[in-house]
Amino acid sequence: MQVIDTTQREWVSAGYEGAERALLRVSPDKGRTSLVRIKAGVRAKRHLHHAGEDVLVLSGRIIIGGHPLGPGDYLFTEAGEEHDVVAVEDSVFYVASEKPVTVTET
Repeated sequence: MQVIDTTQREWVSAGYEGAERALLRVSPDKGRTSLVRIKAGVRAKRHLHHAGEDVLVLSGRIIIGGHPLGPGDYLFTEAGEEHDVVAVEDSVFYVASEKPVTVTET
């Protein structure tokens, strides 16, 4: 069993300006379970999923692959699908996938 309370949460860059990630778990196939916080107006580049991905919005408003999502909304991405992420408001969301993604946009 693994427990990470809020005092142990470490926020680091998500790899692009205006977004941070708190890593919760790395899967055996190098996928990640994380919390992501992203500033309003920030856009994460389009990326390809090699495994399914679960997203649950905790606060704020984001758009994933053209689908607007707000607090409590859930989105599942199938392996082989691509999407970007746009923050409409400062937002925090939970994201989990068993395999890493490949950025497809330069």
